[in-house]
Amino acid sequence: MQSNSELLRAGYEAWNGDDLDGYLELLHPDVRISPSGVFPGLAAEYDGRERAATFWRQMHEPWEVFRIEVEHIEDEGDWAVASLRFRGRGSGSGVEVDMRFGMAMRVQDGLGIEFLNRQSFDEARKAIRTSRPEAKRVEWPH
Repeated sequence: MQSNSELLRAGYEAWNGDDLDGYLELLHPDVRISPSGVFPGLAAEYDGRERAATFWRQMHEPWEVFRIEVEHIEDEGDWAVASLRFRGRGSGSGVEVDMRFGMAMRVQDGLGIEFLNRQSFDEARKAIRTSRPEAKRVEWPH
């Protein structure tokens, strides 16, 4: 079984290789993804593999070039916390983007089950201290 850090790296290899199926195989069926809020038009959360695929498409769609580099990573219990660098070029606009952000991934049964994207590594590390996987989720009617 791979470490949390290795699982996180494998996920970004799939992202950079445009391998959606490979990415989804690394996710727990009950995965929850919480975007950082930096990119407009994304939902506040994506629950389950089907919604994770939607997140993937929404993130990749506007970019001609899309690459995420793992600059630093630390394992903390069930979590891997990473400092990441996103580089992209807009499909229609040609605008170049180069930004850093932080991400934390919680692992359960060898698969990524919770992803917290934040604007910095320190914010991602703080977020894992407030995330309580044992807390019951409240489903609101749509």
